[in-house]
Amino acid sequence: MSFRKSISRHQADVHFSYCIRAAQGWVCQSCGKDYKEEGRDKKGIQCSHYIGRGNWAVRFDYALCLCSVCHGLMEANPPKHTKLFTEHIGGESELEKYIQRSECKHRAQWARANKDAISKFYLAERKRIDSLREQQAKEGKSEAIKVRRYDEGPAHISDPGHSGKAGS
Repeated sequence: MSFRKSISRHQADVHFSYCIRAAQGWVCQSCGKDYKEEGRDKKGIQCSHYIGRGNWAVRFDYALCLCSVCHGLMEANPPKHTKLFTEHIGGESELEKYIQRSECKHRAQWARANKDAISKFYLAERKRIDSLREQQAKEGKSEAIKVRRYDEGPAHISDPGHSGKAGS
C-alpha cells in the first residue's frame, strides 16, 4: 500500500519541465542517452527535481534532465544524485543556497500565489529556448542552453512586498 500523496501539476510545471528537457537538447545529463531522435518517445526523458515538487520554495528552480532509468537510479542513490546535482548546479556553494531557498516559507507562499505568472514566465522561456534550438540547428550546433529562473535576471517576476525579487 502506498501512502505517497499525488502532487498536482500546474501549467507552470508543464512549461518548466519542457524548458529543462529542451534546454539540454532532450539528452540525459547522466548517461547521455539522446531522446531528440525522430520516433523516440520524449516521455522517456524527465525533469528531475533534487528537492521534490511538493516544496514550492524551489519547485521552479534547478532541475536535471534525466532519462527514466537514470531518474530512478538517482532517486534510489541519494549520494550519487547529490553529486550529479551539485556538478550541474555550479558547486557546493550553489547547492547550499538552493537548500536555504528551499526552507524559505515566504518564497513558497509567493510561488503558490503567483503560479500563473510563473507559468507565463516559463512559457516565454520555452519559446526562447525553442528559438535558440532552431538557430543552433541552422548552425549545426547542439549545445546546452541555460534555463533562466523566474526570480533572477532582467526578466524576473518581482515581488513588490519583498526586496524586489522573488525569494530574496
